[in-house]
Amino acid sequence: MSVSSALKESIKDKLATVLKENLKIDDREFSNPWSNQDKASVLQQTRCFSDTPIDSETCINLLTRVLYLLQQGEKFTEQELSKLFFDVTKLFQSPSTRLRRMVYLVIKELDPSEAEVFICISCLIKDMNSKNDCFRANSLRVLSRILDSTMVAQIDRYLKTAIVDKNPFVASSALVCGVTLMKTSPDVVKRWVNEIQETVQSAHSTVQFHAMVLIYELKKSDRLALHKEVTKIAKSQLKSPMAECLLIRYATQVLMAERDPAVERTLMSYLDSCLRHKSEMVTYEAARAFCHLAVVDAEAGSGSSTVLGYDITHATTILQIFLTSPKPAVRFGAIRTLNMLSQSRPQLIARCNSDMEPLLADQNRNTATLALTTLLKTGHESNVERLVKQITSFMSDISDVFKIEVVRAVKGLCLQYPAKHKTLMSFLSSNLREDGNAEFKKDLVDAIILIIAKVPAARDGGLFHLCEFIEDCEYPTLCTRILGFLAEEVPSTNQPAKYIRFIYNRM
Repeated sequence: MSVSSALKESIKDKLATVLKENLKIDDREFSNPWSNQDKASVLQQTRCFSDTPIDSETCINLLTRVLYLLQQGEKFTEQELSKLFFDVTKLFQSPSTRLRRMVYLVIKELDPSEAEVFICISCLIKDMNSKNDCFRANSLRVLSRILDSTMVAQIDRYLKTAIVDKNPFVASSALVCGVTLMKTSPDVVKRWVNEIQETVQSAHSTVQFHAMVLIYELKKSDRLALHKEVTKIAKSQLKSPMAECLLIRYATQVLMAERDPAVERTLMSYLDSCLRHKSEMVTYEAARAFCHLAVVDAEAGSGSSTVLGYDITHATTILQIFLTSPKPAVRFGAIRTLNMLSQSRPQLIARCNSDMEPLLADQNRNTATLALTTLLKTGHESNVERLVKQITSFMSDISDVFKIEVVRAVKGLCLQYPAKHKTLMSFLSSNLREDGNAEFKKDLVDAIILIIAKVPAARDGGLFHLCEFIEDCEYPTLCTRILGFLAEEVPSTNQPAKYIRFIYNRM
């Protein structure tokens, strides 16, 4: 080996060692760099805000610590907040853009009183009219949080002009300002309707999105005006995927609220066109909208593949494709939507079972649980034992919310296939002995009681499982309910005497 080759190998080894050391993030224990912040110490150090010249880096660091304490719920007295606010306003003298952004954030969090607002209002209005777009945009956001209705009326023309500004950051901030002011000064915001409608067709995605939000806020109290606006925008071509998703949600709300044939035709055609959108986000939102409408469409049967006269097969096919996506969030969204639809249209979802089964081994336990509960709702009688075996293997790894979902799915499966009651009742009873909150235990007890009522063959086994549970039940309400149920059912069994021991132990 030549000297140059040996040198290359040596450098490679050293680089590999350094990279390994730097990438051992998972092995290191995370330490919060802000965990040792003390309120008294931070407030004392705010004296540096009065220094001349102002040290930008020191002030930025200190303001970050102030924000951390506020976000962690640290309690400040009114006097402390007032002094801190006055000290922070001195930093408007600094030309530093980074420092000014931190000042804006802190003022919003401090939420100054009406008497204190006057101290910084002139600085904010000056920033709103400056040539620095960053100052203009951020000052608009702060003003919307601290102004009262009388002050808003005074700067109305500045805000209206900012909405149609060429800079998308400024225009977007003005629209967000409008959304915030709708809570305090709706009459002022209503004067900007023409400017807002103009920005709905903006070439910038964020501006378009915020314009849609503000249009909705303006029209939501007038049902007919909202329907008209949503229908009109649906006929236009939006450029922003985020705005498209928002419009899909608004269109779904309109369709759920009223059955108007003209509106229905326009909006359903719009939703159908969104299924062919180039953005994955938009196609998912459109498919999800179809599924939501299918759940509330009472006219269609459980096996129907139509919703409001439109074929839903394309929507479920898109969700089926998303089940195999390499992105965990897309897989979770798809299976969650199919799970929701499986409650009302199980036969329609059953054709996706082959793509749902691989998700049982998904690294995300929530995705795996949703796949399992969906399969339980749509599966065949021959698969019951295999599915129950798979449920048991990871019940301990999922949250109580998903455990409740599993219990409800198992209950539905037992009522659908009564012949499998032994396997399913055994699963429910084993979970009564496991750890879980009161709601989880209540759902288990409700499931067993319902199965006993609906499946006569499961009666004796179910009563015995409930008797065993009250031996160590830590929830008095559940115990009382079970004892009441036993008092009603036990006398009519073949051998009532065998249950006396359990009931006597509870006395």
